[in-house]
Amino acid sequence: MDRQLFVDRLLETENLTDRLEDPDADYLLKWGLANIDGLINGVPDEAEAGDRINRLMHVMRALNSAAGGSPGVRRDALVDLLDRFGQMTGEGMHVAETEYRSVAERVSKMNSHEALVYLTEWLDGKRL
Repeated sequence: MDRQLFVDRLLETENLTDRLEDPDADYLLKWGLANIDGLINGVPDEAEAGDRINRLMHVMRALNSAAGGSPGVRRDALVDLLDRFGQMTGEGMHVAETEYRSVAERVSKMNSHEALVYLTEWLDGKRL
């Protein structure tokens, strides 16, 4: 499987980072690139690997929107983000309402970079 094909796909898709300043866009791209191997390793079919990368890109778009939008993030955006992440990892994600509120409150006090770092770490912490 040609990993570079997937790397190029991420790097060439502008709407993954279009709401972020350059340093934050670089951070999100590095996070996405770091996830490629875990998603495609052991996948025998290039079409399935492509589907997995598409799901990664959906997560990245949601992060781009959440961190690059207006200050703060709404609960429904967090639900959508976590749902997309669960689809990407193939794991069921269950979060209590109090956690959604807590994350939304914390992110509302952060600048774009802090929000992006916090949200990516929050998602990474949800992996089983």
